[in-house]
Amino acid sequence: MIDERAGRSAAKELGISFTGVLGVLVAAKEEGFVTEIKPLLDALRDPVGFYVTEVLYQQVLKEVQEM
Repeated sequence: MIDERAGRSAAKELGISFTGVLGVLVAAKEEGFVTEIKPLLDALRDPVGFYVTEVLYQQVLKEVQEM
């Protein structure tokens, strides 16, 4: 799991598959480990300062049908 741009680029060049925090949250919902990811994502964004653009935030919530 990796979210840094440089790390993602390096993994891609080496042919290593990767996912980030948002991918893990989506997978957790799809596998039934969590019922909603919006509260988890909000908790990461606000108090922790995890950066995600508003466009990506909305796109992820739409993908998991939480919009």
